[in-house]
Amino acid sequence: MIENFNQNIQDVQSIKILPTILDVILQSTGLGFAVVARVTSDKWITCATRDNLQFGLVPGDELDIKTTFCRDVRSTKTLVVIDYVDQDDKFCNNPIPIQYGFQSYISVPITLQDGTFFGTLCALDPAPNKLNNAKVIGMFTSYAELISFHLDAIEKMRLKDLEIKKKNFQLESFDFVSSHDLQEPLRKIQMFSSVILEKNNQNLTNEVIKYLDGIKNESQRMRNILNDLLVFSEYKKSSQEFVATDLNSIVENIRKRLSKEFSECNGKIVVEKLPSVPIMPDQIEQLFYNLIINAITFRSNHCDLEISISSKIEKGIDLSYEKLDANTTYCTLTFTDNGTGFDPRYNEKIFGMFNRLDKEKHCNSTGIGLTIARRITENHNGFIIANGNLNKGASFTVYLPVKQ
Repeated sequence: MIENFNQNIQDVQSIKILPTILDVILQSTGLGFAVVARVTSDKWITCATRDNLQFGLVPGDELDIKTTFCRDVRSTKTLVVIDYVDQDDKFCNNPIPIQYGFQSYISVPITLQDGTFFGTLCALDPAPNKLNNAKVIGMFTSYAELISFHLDAIEKMRLKDLEIKKKNFQLESFDFVSSHDLQEPLRKIQMFSSVILEKNNQNLTNEVIKYLDGIKNESQRMRNILNDLLVFSEYKKSSQEFVATDLNSIVENIRKRLSKEFSECNGKIVVEKLPSVPIMPDQIEQLFYNLIINAITFRSNHCDLEISISSKIEKGIDLSYEKLDANTTYCTLTFTDNGTGFDPRYNEKIFGMFNRLDKEKHCNSTGIGLTIARRITENHNGFIIANGNLNKGASFTVYLPVKQ
């Protein structure tokens, strides 16, 4: 492994589940300090911590490798675990616990898939603790393996990106997702499932029919995901010219495209007079479509769907969103619905790829539409934010510069 410590720290920090892992370690053991460290033959670097002891280490901090047990963990590839330093024949006179003031300690190796030693998952406390048992050791070992899995995945993704760039495969466009190689097998799975159902329906049990229907539905869902990935890739860059466009015409196009869906749910769009702004028309139509179809998908069962679209023109300094440029004039578009809404805690999360807050209830959603919406606003040098209100609807605000 190339010793790029800043990259190592970033990789560890990017593991979303890691803060939870460290919290669980402290809560379940009663220890006060937990850390993931990058350990080499001569370096011990802090990558992530949970510190209830004011121990003082933050990511990037370095300890003298000679003053840590992690050097032994690295050389032996085995853990070090101490319940009570003062009563431990092996460690009672060791200077390391004295230097750092701990009585209980555990350090397990984090080893990557190729056998490379990355570092350690450690925890300690100034009080004695019962750590040297199968339950605690199993927990630490499992978490170390989970961290290793994520680091391997990050490294593989990085290597894959480098390989793609090196060979100039133009895979950024995701043309492959709509190609025969991926779409055709899914089409055949659907076709074969249909043939079996049609020709053998009377001979099949209800359970088999249920499974075959499930195969058909999941195959179609995969095709929808592939198509959405293709759309996402098409909007990776600003590929069109900016054209002054009446946004009201965009809304009318969406009304026509979704007339069937609105009829089925007895929904409607209420639109204020919208301005003309310089946009890439195809992209903004896709943006409007994704926001409106999202409202249709997450509509309430207790009332008819109503989507309102309003706008205003203001300078960034007069708007409440901190990322806006103070001297830039923006067209602010607000899409509000009376659907199921969502917890405001997820205002940012919902823009992530494949993030669906209620996967079972809304299994037809691919989890990509709002990611596409964000990419399109970024292509327009703009921003999009969400504001959920659980069981009371949601609103999405789009900020587009009026000059490009």
